[in-house]
Parts: sequence; C-alpha cells; structure tokens
Amino acid sequence: MDNIIIIAKSRATGADLKTTRLGTRFGRMDLSSQLALLAVEPLAAHFDKWDRARIGICLAATAGSLSTDLDYWNGRATPAGPSPTLFAYTLPSAAIGEIAIRHRLTGPGLCLVGSDELAICEATDLVRNGECDACLCVSCRVISAAAAALINLPPDALADAFLLRLAGHEHQRV
Repeated sequence: MDNIIIIAKSRATGADLKTTRLGTRFGRMDLSSQLALLAVEPLAAHFDKWDRARIGICLAATAGSLSTDLDYWNGRATPAGPSPTLFAYTLPSAAIGEIAIRHRLTGPGLCLVGSDELAICEATDLVRNGECDACLCVSCRVISAAAAALINLPPDALADAFLLRLAGHEHQRV
C-alpha cells in the first residue's frame, strides 16, 4: 500500500487576523475563509512542485457555515438588511473557492461538515486513487458565541492546513 506523508502543516487562529491581510478581497471574507487562507499561505511554496490542476483541496468545517449563516440571518434586523457580500459565504465550501482562486488550484475540491479526520481520510483517498498528486487538507473550527449557544460547542476560531502526497513522489510537475 502506498504511504501518504504530510510534507507541510500550518495553523491560523483568530489572533493572527489582527496583523495579517491577504489581498483586497480578504476583508470581505467570512472568518472561516480568512482563517483557511491564513493557514494555507505558508504551504503555498510547495504548490509549484506539481501541476496546480493536480492539487486537490479537502476542507472539513466543524460547524459548517453556521456562524456566518447566523450573521447573515441577524442582518435582517439592520436598516440596510443582510449583507449581499456575506451571502456568498453562507456555504461551508466558500473557503475552498477562496483558496483555489488565490493559489490557482484547479484540482478536485471536497467540503465536509465534521471533524478534520474526515478531510484527512478523503484527501488520502484522492491521492491514493490518483485523482490528484497532492492534496491540501484544511480544517476550520469557527464557532461564534451565537452558534456555540445553539450547538453546545465552545466558541472557537482556528484553522489547520496540511499538504499530503504519496511517499516517493516529491516532484510531479509536468
């Protein structure tokens, strides 16, 4: 059986947002997308080792997009109404799109609601089955105070990112 190895990993927290901005779109993004991008950024140097069409993205969102959904829903009570900019982030997969756009990754993308173990298993399968040469595995745990009250989980703002590949397949670029 082919061994999968983690060649790089990174973490971003809510505290990291105070000092970091990534491009003009960054400020309009929801917290999950911002944290996912920050977690992925240190891994970007590895992307040139492969054809970017052969790099997949698997994202696990612990609470889906619930925190953003609640922000959007609560926007109905404001005079201007809910933010049309925020609407695009009411899908848990929005962070995958932001990562793919920023780093020009066009391989397979998969979003799961649940634990990071789910994303790691799916990323491993994508690489082992030859659907991609490397896979970016991102775990977002963004739970606002309002969401925490609904789902009985503690508030959190954290993203982890791992880059996986088959052992012995260091350079696949064509």
